[in-house]
Order: sequence, then structure tokens, then C-alpha cells
Amino acid sequence: MSGFKILDKNKFFEVLGGLNVENRGDDKVAMLSEIDMSSVERLRMENMRVVGMKPSYTAFVAKAVSLALREQPYANRIAIELPFWKRIVQLNDVHMTVAVEKDSPEVEQAVYAGTIRHTDKLGLIAITRELQALAQATPETSERWRQFNWIVEKLPVWLAKRLLSMPRWSPSLWIEHRGGAVMISSPAKYGVDIMVGAWPWPIGFSFGLVKQRPLAIDGEVVVRRTMMLTMSFDRRIMVGAPAARFFHTVCDHLENAERDMGAPASV
Repeated sequence: MSGFKILDKNKFFEVLGGLNVENRGDDKVAMLSEIDMSSVERLRMENMRVVGMKPSYTAFVAKAVSLALREQPYANRIAIELPFWKRIVQLNDVHMTVAVEKDSPEVEQAVYAGTIRHTDKLGLIAITRELQALAQATPETSERWRQFNWIVEKLPVWLAKRLLSMPRWSPSLWIEHRGGAVMISSPAKYGVDIMVGAWPWPIGFSFGLVKQRPLAIDGEVVVRRTMMLTMSFDRRIMVGAPAARFFHTVCDHLENAERDMGAPASV
């Protein structure tokens, strides 16, 4: 009996794996911080009391990043590199793209990048509902997922990769099909504490499981619910100091969620 089995061709593996060339790993740097989630947890409970629904942790990260992008627009950019035309493009609006796992037998690579528009103007509950819609999307209910799924499964691999790579050459196509400058991902539901992701987007935020951990506060060790947040960024867009300021701003918004993210009635 052989010690291995060759699996059937997996179009998602071939197409999405081929798109990873856009990651430009040589240009990516990562930062990490542990976030005290006390304010987030209090605001989640207040939303549950007032609205009857807890905002998701992803919604809090999306909102914090959106606020920071509005305050520090130098981070809200993409790079376009054509053979004889290389430019940095400033994005005017704040859109957030989220990696959504799609269940499909023996197709672990089936990940859908769904975009939520104008997240800087949405409340936490509205963002949470948008996230739920992305997670529950099917080819029957979501035109974008239906088109993406059709391109991957029906077209030759070379053509599918070429079509899905087109946004990297055009600002208007990027905004239409990839949203904005940021991708958010999280494996927290599987119990992962820390993840550092590199995506074709200029900035990637990833976070792990929110749980009780020891923290040193005012010279004393206390137990708080915390979250490990990482940010990868493209050095063509911003270098270390501006990136650190941007990352600190995101962390500050999360640790002061009650101050910065509005009352529960803002849905």
C-alpha cells in the first residue's frame, strides 16, 4: 500500500495560490501588539443590553482601522506598478475587505474576500450585519461570490489568474473588486492566539483569540481579556515610523472603544 495519495486537481489551490505572487513578500513588514479588550467588552455588553446584539470582534477591528485610515490618510493607499508607470494611488473612501472562509468538500483553499463599503461611516452593529451577510453568502444569494466561484471553477487556470489579477493594474478595478487598502483576517474561532498574514492588499490586519491573559498595569499584574493584533504593511506605501503611528492609532481606538466608537444606538 502506498504511503501517499495524489489528490484531484483543486482549482482554488491553483488559482488563489497563483495570486500570492502579488504579496511582494520582500516589501512586507509586520508589527504586533497585545490589546486590552476591556473597553471593547464593555461596549459589546452595552450593545447587547440596548440593541439586543453584540458587535463581533472583527467589526471592532474594522471600525478601529477605518477611523485610523480617515485620520491618517497616508495609509489609505495602493501601489500600481506597470512596466513604464509606477505610482502610489491615494484612496478617497474607506472600504474594508475581510477574508471569509467558504465551506466546500476537500477545497480548504476556498476563501472569499468580501468588501464592506464606507466602514468609517457605519456603526458596529451595521458592520457586524454586513460581516454576517458575507459569511452566509452563497452563489444563489451573492452575485460577487457567484462570479468569483464561476471564474475559479469554470475558466482555465491561466485565464482565471489573469482575470483576478487585473485589479492590481487599475485603481478603478481595484476599488470595484478589492475594495480598499486593508484586508482583515482572523483564525480566532479555531483557538489561534496569533496570526501574521501577508495578502495582496497593502495592509493586512490579523487577530487571534480574545481570552484572559496576565497584564502588567501600574506596576501590578492583573488578569484582563486581551487580543493579539498584528499588522503587515507594504513599505512602498509607508515606512516604519508612519506605519508605527498608524498601528498605534488603531490599537488606541480598540483600547478606548467606548470613547471612540459611538453609543450602542449608532447602528
